[in-house]
Amino acid sequence: MTRKLLVVLASLAVAAPAVAATGEHAVKEHVDLTLVKRTGTTKLEHKGRATGTVKGAVTSKITISHSVVMRGTVTISAAGGKIRLKVSGRARSIGVQTKFNGTATMSGGTGKYAGATGTGTFKGVVNRRSWHVTLDATGSYHY
Repeated sequence: MTRKLLVVLASLAVAAPAVAATGEHAVKEHVDLTLVKRTGTTKLEHKGRATGTVKGAVTSKITISHSVVMRGTVTISAAGGKIRLKVSGRARSIGVQTKFNGTATMSGGTGKYAGATGTGTFKGVVNRRSWHVTLDATGSYHY
């Protein structure tokens, strides 16, 4: 009986690296962004840092419509590759300090993130004078 158990454990140990290299990966991030470029009142480009599960430099290109609806792309340059996200969100007011929330969908990547897919949610605050943004995001991706 003990020998069979050792054989089963040994076969699981051999299979473990394949399971560890792929699968579902949970993500929890804090992101701080500074305005780089503003075109009119509707197009914003930011850069900053993500500190959390997937640390790295962040760039974003966001278009705002109807004063509260935002859509765009976010790229995280992390160790091992880049992650591209499509984001969609909504501000809760049009005040100077505005809270917002939304969803993100992983739309590809490079390096170890090539072919990865995933989804998440985010919430944060934007200062509509300086366009400084802080947000927290959670989600998961699969590769």
